[in-house]
Amino acid sequence: MSSGGQSSGLRTVAITALVIPALILAFLFGIVLISDTTSQAACGPTGTALTVDPASVPEGPIAGYDHEQLVNAAHIMLAAQKLGLSARDQQIGVSTAMGESSLRVLDYGDDVGPDSRGLFQQRDNGAWGSYSDRMDPFISATNFFRVEMTIAGRESMEPTLVSNAVQRNADPYHYARFWEPAGAVVTALGGVQQAAAPAANAGAGGSEYSLGPVHPQTAIVANTVGPMFGFVTIGGYRESARDPNGHPSGLALDFMTNDIPNGRTAGDNLAKYLQDHAADLGVDYIIWLQRIWSTDRADEGWRPMEDRGSPTQNHMDHVHLNLTGKGSSAIPGCETGLPGEVSLAGWALPAQGPLNSDFGPRSSPGGIGSTYHRGIDLGGGGCYGPIWAANTGQVVRAGPAGGYGNLIEIDHGSGVHTRYGHMFNDGVLAKVGDQVTAGQQIAKVGTTGTSTGCHLHFEVLVDGQQVDPQAFLAQVGVTIK
Repeated sequence: MSSGGQSSGLRTVAITALVIPALILAFLFGIVLISDTTSQAACGPTGTALTVDPASVPEGPIAGYDHEQLVNAAHIMLAAQKLGLSARDQQIGVSTAMGESSLRVLDYGDDVGPDSRGLFQQRDNGAWGSYSDRMDPFISATNFFRVEMTIAGRESMEPTLVSNAVQRNADPYHYARFWEPAGAVVTALGGVQQAAAPAANAGAGGSEYSLGPVHPQTAIVANTVGPMFGFVTIGGYRESARDPNGHPSGLALDFMTNDIPNGRTAGDNLAKYLQDHAADLGVDYIIWLQRIWSTDRADEGWRPMEDRGSPTQNHMDHVHLNLTGKGSSAIPGCETGLPGEVSLAGWALPAQGPLNSDFGPRSSPGGIGSTYHRGIDLGGGGCYGPIWAANTGQVVRAGPAGGYGNLIEIDHGSGVHTRYGHMFNDGVLAKVGDQVTAGQQIAKVGTTGTSTGCHLHFEVLVDGQQVDPQAFLAQVGVTIK
């Protein structure tokens, strides 16, 4: 049990296509070349606290969180910054509030803590100030961080254990599944700044750059990819440019190579990475060394660019990147394959593997199942293994349902539903009307209905039509193993 109970709000998941192509596995080979430290940087910011302006927060969504929730996250980040804390502390604060209130200022608690209030569900026990203090995003976050600052050795502790040392949750790993989406939010909001002053130690010690009012996806790419390759200076928004859909629209970045060692090599490596992960990052085109590469003409490779005059205009001292703004928030290298852990796009693996049966045509198992499989089957750790909600949503069905045996169905909004089947009667832990969060346990693996043994039958429906769950989850940063 936390200091004020566990509560969470409903996040809307926007999915725009019925058929979602599987991710190209080739991108994994590029990640192998990056060190463990670099990979961690890609999943969240490092160094000193990132600058944030709560009045300039984008509409969202980012990692499934809407504008109201993102403004609250910005207040948490600002509180950490004012106390001189780190970007890691900012991410801990945001992930904690995600786990307690889904980044909403709640004016209610739960059965265990009916007096819990606010973003951090702080109790009315005198430790967290007045009612108005607990309901104020900035003040409640400041009080959270003041307690966090007293935890000895927190820099070397797992983030979820730092959160738990403050919140005293019954499950010390409750906050772990919110770490990656918190990293996406902190990274994106850290790029939305009014200040035009150069960011100190951007590529070397932290992941903050003075980007101006850029698109959230632009900020995510800058603040994750920049530190991966050691860039100190990255240009973002400016009022005028050759392409109005670039810098003036907040969709372009200039990675400067003239103020870092081995700039030419760093530029070459960055350009190759951007090409390899163009679909994931939402790359429109790249300009480097008076050459241009674009996704719509990728088969042509690098094409010569006209002479524009100076070295800067010819992009000899920087890699120019134009984005579409439609890339995934799951930066390559940050995907989750662990049940209960949430990807940057806000999705979780519903159960442990292995994958025992694919989506689509198949032989009838045991002569009793359908020859067209409308979902996938996961081993789930055997009988009574845990089943997790794949995303935040509302339970709309829970109980007996024909060949499913027992079925749980969750409505995630925007026409997206997920189904979980074959649980034993005592393995159905959620009920109709429950609001659940991504990675929350909702059931236990069983074998009821048309089933030959304990497993999870998992379906994804978009506008009422079943789609391949494995391809769907891959597109939102979740790998089934």
